[in-house]
Amino acid sequence: MQDITFEGLETTDRRLRELADDLGYVSLAEVTGRHSCEALGRADFSATDLAPYLVEVEPSELGELAEIGDLDDPSNEELARAASRWVRQAAAANMAGRATAKFKVCLWRPKGDALLHSARFVARNPMHLEADEADDYPLVAAPQPTVAAPMPQPAMIVGPEERVWGALGDGYTRLIALAQGTYSHIAGLQNTAIVVLNGQNQRLQRLVEELSGDLIQLKIGAYEVESGRRTDDGEAKVREELGRQFISELGTLGRVVASAKLGLSPELVELFETVNASPELLDALRSPDVRRLLKDEKTRKELAELLKMAAAAPTDAPPAKDPAPPVEEELRKAA
Repeated sequence: MQDITFEGLETTDRRLRELADDLGYVSLAEVTGRHSCEALGRADFSATDLAPYLVEVEPSELGELAEIGDLDDPSNEELARAASRWVRQAAAANMAGRATAKFKVCLWRPKGDALLHSARFVARNPMHLEADEADDYPLVAAPQPTVAAPMPQPAMIVGPEERVWGALGDGYTRLIALAQGTYSHIAGLQNTAIVVLNGQNQRLQRLVEELSGDLIQLKIGAYEVESGRRTDDGEAKVREELGRQFISELGTLGRVVASAKLGLSPELVELFETVNASPELLDALRSPDVRRLLKDEKTRKELAELLKMAAAAPTDAPPAKDPAPPVEEELRKAA
């Protein structure tokens, strides 16, 4: 790692010391594109993960140093220097024989709830740079192979990570298809429900209109019946009043005309005049109960007998005196 140089890590080393009290972990990723990175690893900002990097030694000697007791409780500044060493060694381990590589380092709070610092840096390997420069000499063209048959291509080895991503892609595709099918089914159910409810609303509206029309006709009929009844009662009362005035004002002439025109006897006309002259008698005859009694033949006979008895009773006889009490009679005898 001594041959590899790093450009742009000075600011990150300083921020590691400044943010040592708030750090949770450090992450490292390789920059593979303008907006893409491939994660390489992370190290918690603790003595557990950074113990091999607390002393600046070669990796082969870290096993013996890990057993030293005074490294169990390092300070935050020592942890910051150890984190810087971890970043450099992790980047150097991922150079993979390349001359240059770009990396991105991030400083996070505990649980990764906030990013405190991020920076990109470049790692260079001088030895590979010299090899790349030596490759600039002109090359001698190799002779064409005499075998015309194409060489077999090696079989592609699919790693577990590619299989996982393929399975995730298939699952995502099926999930999208299922979601679209579910949405289409729900939309179809909603359309069907809307059509059914619309039909029911139209039928109910027609039924309400029919009931409203029937109710209006009933009210009109009831009003006409009531109006006709009031008209009939008014006409009957008018006729009765006119007849009463006619009989009372015309006197004997009216009775004669009524007898001639209506075919009534003079006695009946006189009876009508007598009844018409008594409001109490008219009210009694207008009563439905009285008319119902007069329709009964037995009641009419009894009423006729009663009227005859009342007419046969003497009207000139003096009223009978009450008999004297027995005490007064005794006193009279004694006197």
